[in-house]
Amino acid sequence: MASAIIGVVGIVATGVGVFYLQAKKPEWKSQQYWILGLAGLFPAWLVAFLSLLPSATMAGVDTPLPPRALFSSVAGLLGVIATDYLLRRLQKSGCALRPLTYWLIGWAGLLPALGVALLRF
Repeated sequence: MASAIIGVVGIVATGVGVFYLQAKKPEWKSQQYWILGLAGLFPAWLVAFLSLLPSATMAGVDTPLPPRALFSSVAGLLGVIATDYLLRRLQKSGCALRPLTYWLIGWAGLLPALGVALLRF
């Protein structure tokens, strides 16, 4: 529940930031808006990810990551790599999109990881 609240706050805050920066900093590049999108969901994913880890007092030192924590971190890494690749392909093609679109691509990179971390099975 806490990560959902943090996620909504992060998305709203960075979304407002995109509109503000679009007007004040027209020289910003697409990567900067993409990073804003990642930053909007990262705290929510981190809280959800940390909740998946076993307590340090309950487990020994050699305890592996729980499967959901492992899948969530893999989904986050692959999401960031895939959206970065998409962003670079868009730049090479000369396609210029609105800053809001780059921001959406950024938070879409962490959305699968957050979903896996919040999924209860």
